[in-house]
Amino acid sequence: MNPVYVVIWKELKDMLRDIRTLAAIAFLPLLILPLMSLTSIYAQGLQPGYVALINYDRSSGSIGGVNITSDDVLREISETLEKYGFQVIQGVTTNVDATIIIREGFARNLTSLTERARLELIKTLGSSKADQVESIVSNIVNDLNFRIASLKIAELGSVSGLNVSVDSVLRPVEAQVRVVGVGGAPVSYEETLKVYIARFLSFSLIFVTTPSTAYITDSVIGEKERKTLEALLSTPVPRYALIVGKVVSTSLIGLLTGFTNALGLLLFAYVPSLIYGVNLFSLIPGSVMLAHFIAIYSSVLSSLALVTPAVIRSGSYRTAQASSMIIISIATIVFFISLYVDIEQLSDIYKWVLYVIPYTHASLFIKFVALGMLSNALTHLVILSLVIISLMYISIKLFNEERIIYGRT
Repeated sequence: MNPVYVVIWKELKDMLRDIRTLAAIAFLPLLILPLMSLTSIYAQGLQPGYVALINYDRSSGSIGGVNITSDDVLREISETLEKYGFQVIQGVTTNVDATIIIREGFARNLTSLTERARLELIKTLGSSKADQVESIVSNIVNDLNFRIASLKIAELGSVSGLNVSVDSVLRPVEAQVRVVGVGGAPVSYEETLKVYIARFLSFSLIFVTTPSTAYITDSVIGEKERKTLEALLSTPVPRYALIVGKVVSTSLIGLLTGFTNALGLLLFAYVPSLIYGVNLFSLIPGSVMLAHFIAIYSSVLSSLALVTPAVIRSGSYRTAQASSMIIISIATIVFFISLYVDIEQLSDIYKWVLYVIPYTHASLFIKFVALGMLSNALTHLVILSLVIISLMYISIKLFNEERIIYGRT
């Protein structure tokens, strides 16, 4: 048999002895990703929110034949907050997330042409619900401002005898937003969502780098500490076959994790369709899922190619694990950047620094497949492959039997 196959067979046999760990690694994405989707939908609803409403206003007003009181405004705020699951308490109280106060003269000033009505929102420090209250109240106030301003403009137009357009006064500038592709052709809303989904798929690669690096550490340092590495090195297996076999067999753990990660992402996208009827599942094309699967395996190989030279030179588990953590941290940073930044649009110095890191090319590969720019995607995939091969070559050259066996543990 080819010596590489012999090493792969031997490593797989070792890994299969710990079937429980393999099962946990494989099924973790199937559990975590759907739970992430569910918790993102339900988590805020599980936390009760309390809002106190205080009305100091006893005035009333009228504009354009419409009578307005502060009670009307408070009722609208109360109904909206209750619709979002908040418990509304009338009057002064403590232990609430936010307090909304209607100041004296609110209705009178609201309908005045010279004064401004005052509404005060008091947020409790450290309350996440308070931020949600602020957003809800801000939307209500903006809507109220537009409605009252429309009535005032209509009233002034009637008094002056002018034909006044409310939109012309309140919205003098009309902004139109269009999304186009790289060639300038318009794209649909679904195509825009695909790009955001591709960013998320790139970010999800974070979850697949850790298991393989842990296994390669055990494969080298573990064998050394268990005193089985000497027997392996005494065989006629070439040293290149030893390194390549260990990396390839360990990468199969990443392949398994990548498969379950892809399934987990499909479940992540399918959960909202069950709850809200928004079928994100249909927005993930097969080409993007295939690209995601390829990027997963490439990222795993990149992690192994980066960490193997360090593991070979490490004298102990602790040193090897520290090296692995550095690699995982670099991967996390790159995938997090890809979630918010167009890497290829950065200035040259920052862009080329990121291009040195193989994970960057895995992320860009997914993005360009989603954009339909297959030549760019293949370019980054080829670069990624060359980097992996180069790092593997370095690992083989760094392999030193005496240092591994007789080095400190």
